[in-house]
Amino acid sequence: MSVPKDLVGKTSRRMCPGAFANLGGKRPTANRNAPPLRRWKATWEALSTELTGGGPATGEEDSFDPVQAAIVAAQIKRAEPLLPAREGGDFDLDWPRLSSPIGDQELEVFFQFVHADPDGFLKMYRLKTAQIRRGEEFVSAPEEIAAVVSDPRFPDSLEAYEMRTADGEMIRLEMPPAQARETLRRLDSDYQAMAEADPGDIRPGLHCSMCEVADLCRTFPAIDPSMEKVAPHGKRRLPSVYRLMLSKSRLEDMDSCQRRAAWRAWFFIPADLDHRSREPSPALAVGTRFHSLMAEALLSADPGSFFLGDPEMEPLYLQHQNLPCDAPVRVKATEFPLGFAVRFRVGGHSVSVVSYGLADAVGREPDGTPAAVDHKTGRSVGSNPHEAEIYALGALLRFPNSPAVATHIHRLAIGREPVCERVVWERDRIRDLVTRLGSLAETAARWDLLDATSPPFRVGEWCGTCPFEQRCVSFR
Repeated sequence: MSVPKDLVGKTSRRMCPGAFANLGGKRPTANRNAPPLRRWKATWEALSTELTGGGPATGEEDSFDPVQAAIVAAQIKRAEPLLPAREGGDFDLDWPRLSSPIGDQELEVFFQFVHADPDGFLKMYRLKTAQIRRGEEFVSAPEEIAAVVSDPRFPDSLEAYEMRTADGEMIRLEMPPAQARETLRRLDSDYQAMAEADPGDIRPGLHCSMCEVADLCRTFPAIDPSMEKVAPHGKRRLPSVYRLMLSKSRLEDMDSCQRRAAWRAWFFIPADLDHRSREPSPALAVGTRFHSLMAEALLSADPGSFFLGDPEMEPLYLQHQNLPCDAPVRVKATEFPLGFAVRFRVGGHSVSVVSYGLADAVGREPDGTPAAVDHKTGRSVGSNPHEAEIYALGALLRFPNSPAVATHIHRLAIGREPVCERVVWERDRIRDLVTRLGSLAETAARWDLLDATSPPFRVGEWCGTCPFEQRCVSFR
């Protein structure tokens, strides 16, 4: 047996024992149809055909729409020069693997092929089509790299590589031995704890946005797709064929252009190479750092100490302290997910849609009213039109006995007076919220999830800031 893959490199599982336990041995089928995985399979089929000297590859890539077919073709083009020459040595494409003991299990690290030179030196290769996350060196999880480094043949007669189609580079998997041992030790400890996890131990947090069972979890109460019943229903949920995660930002995208929302939320289309979104703006960097510090500070006994002496952060925190708020919130949790799940039957298969937002803080007002807080550090006076709605509906569903909930948008910007935009949402507004947000969820569920050209596009001023503008224009 092997250590469950969902525990390796997946913060969501290690942060939430209940999610790990609830997943059990029944892996959701949604990942089976995820576009990045389908594109990976098509890319590997083409490369493996070339390695074995076979004829033209046929199969998975034939079913792609023009947008995804172009992405696969570009991945193949970048990867082909990285393939070792077929002359000299032997190739093994039979899913070679390395493993490392974890408790009574094994951590298995699979590779696409291995090349053995005449002297028996092994070079193992993993095909990676994903983008490198900012600040990270490898696509492979640290635990997987640790398993490679811990192999007794490494580095004397074994090397392992990532063959990356995103940048056309071959990167050797390396890690200091001491770091590898500590990484595997932590995995062993986490696995032992998770193996005994209580299915009821659900811990909502930032990790919920990346969870593979978000549509099955009570963190996102399930509502009736008919919209006739606005209270969460308790019927046991099973995995859907497709699962869409619609964040508040994707809901905002849908107001202007469904294609943009779909390409972000489901198809994971790479951004245009020269789009400025690939590099964060200084204002975004400041906002990101402030939100990260606030997530810790608001739960500490001395929140001011997180900002003291910081020329960028301290002024924003002082504005937060001076907010003119009629009902200050006593914070109970930060980076808290609020939203709902709804399931539709489309074309003979089930589609689950989780619509959600991650509130910067949640707590209660002095009179006990549940409240969600979001901090804005930019100069824009506008707001996501569905942001407060998704927080309100999520809170009304999670606290069915509360007659009302409140949302707070805290606007902080140097050179302007801080503003608290507080809205109270009475329970009799819940049906309207369900109808409006549920309609967006149903629209997304009815996209052809195998065709990136199917979601309708809409030309407008938003095109100039769209990360897919050039590619979109090419496939209209």
